[in-house]
Amino acid sequence: MSEAKEDNTIKGVLFSFNQQSCFNKDWILQLNQPKVVDDFICLICKQVVNNPVEINCPQHEDVEETLLAGEDCLKQLLFNNDNTCPVQSHTNCKYGKNKLAKRYINDLI
Repeated sequence: MSEAKEDNTIKGVLFSFNQQSCFNKDWILQLNQPKVVDDFICLICKQVVNNPVEINCPQHEDVEETLLAGEDCLKQLLFNNDNTCPVQSHTNCKYGKNKLAKRYINDLI
């Protein structure tokens, strides 16, 4: 069984994703140090985010790290799971585009 198929649940939330939605982490690591890439890993597919969005539900105000996901990955997960947040199991997940992260990622690729 492939690693992608084994990793397709987050705390009981089902999702499937297109591997091309986010950038291949191994490909980006060929030209960049892991430390540079670590802050831009998609919460859903574990690759480097493409069209990064920040999950900013009121339930996560106390979370210190930035909750980034690829826009396509997050939209597909929300569609498949009745808008259930991938961070905590609640409905009405809120998110917005993160232009600064997008600019930085574009510099990496």
